[in-house]
Amino acid sequence: MPAKKTGQPKEAPASKTKTVSKSLAITMIAGFTFMLLFVYGTAGFLLFQYFRENPASAPSVAESPGQGTESSFDSMISLDESEGEDVPPPVESEEVPLLAQPPMQMTAAYLRLEEPLEKSMEQIAALKKSVVLLEAGESQGSGVVISGQGHVITNFHVIEDSPYLVKATLDADTGVAGQWELMLLGYDRSKDLALLQFKRSRDLSLQPIPLGSIDTVSAGQRIVTIGSPRGLMNTISDGIVSGIRQFDSTTYLQISAPISPGNSGGALLNMKGELLGLTTFKVTESENLNFAISADEVKALIDANPHWVNP
Repeated sequence: MPAKKTGQPKEAPASKTKTVSKSLAITMIAGFTFMLLFVYGTAGFLLFQYFRENPASAPSVAESPGQGTESSFDSMISLDESEGEDVPPPVESEEVPLLAQPPMQMTAAYLRLEEPLEKSMEQIAALKKSVVLLEAGESQGSGVVISGQGHVITNFHVIEDSPYLVKATLDADTGVAGQWELMLLGYDRSKDLALLQFKRSRDLSLQPIPLGSIDTVSAGQRIVTIGSPRGLMNTISDGIVSGIRQFDSTTYLQISAPISPGNSGGALLNMKGELLGLTTFKVTESENLNFAISADEVKALIDANPHWVNP
C-alpha cells in the first residue's frame, strides 16, 4: 500500500505577512505618538494653569534663555550709556537720599488742584465760608483762606494801618462766632500782597480755596467775586474777565464785576471754584474798570519766601 502523506500546515503568503507587520508597526507608532502628545499637552496645560495663578513665579524677559536673538528691551539703549559698561540697577524710592526729599514737616501755604470740575453758582457761593472780613485799625477789607493751616492772603493796603493787630470775622455759615486774631507772616508792598495766619488755626475747621492759574484765563470768561463792600460781609457778584493787564511788572485781571471799598483782598473765582486773584482796585474816574491781582503773583510771592511759612 502506498504510504500516507503526513499533512503539513499551509504557510501564509509572504505578501500578507508583510502587510500585517506594517499595520502593526503603524499602529504602535501612532499609539506612542498619541501618548507623547497627551503627556506633553497635559504638562503644558498644568504649567499654564500654575503660572496664571502664580504670575510672580513666571520667568521675566531678562530671565528667559536665548543668546542668539536680541529682545526688544535690549534694543532700547539710552544715548547716555557707553558700550560695554554695566547699566546700574534702578534706584528704589526708599533708597533716594533724604536730602533729595522735602522735609516732612514743611507746611504748604496754599492749595492747588490738578483737574477741578465745573461748579454751579450755588456751589461757588458756598465758598464764602473761606472768605473772611478783616479789620486792622480803622481799615476794613477781605481776605481768602488758602490753606488748611489757616493761611490767609489779602492786599497789603487792607492791613497797612495796623499790620500786627489784625482780626478776622468768619462767615456766619461756618458757625464760628466772634473775632479771631491773625499774625502777619510777610508782605510785599510793591505787589500789594500780605500773608497772614490764624493764631489759633487748630481751633478752626477751615476749608481753603485752591489757587488757579493765569494760563486758564481768557477774555470773556465768567467769574465770581466774594468780598465785603462797605462791611456787607461776603457779598457775591458775577461778571466776566474783560482782559489781562500788566502794570509795573505785575499781572492783573480786568473784570466787569463791581469793586467797592471793603472788597479789597476778596476772592476772584472761576467756575471751578479756583482763586484766580484778589480784587484790588478800581479806576474811580471811569465806570466799570475793576482789577484783581493774579493768583500767580500770590503763588510766586509765597514760593519766593518759604521762610514766611517755615521759619
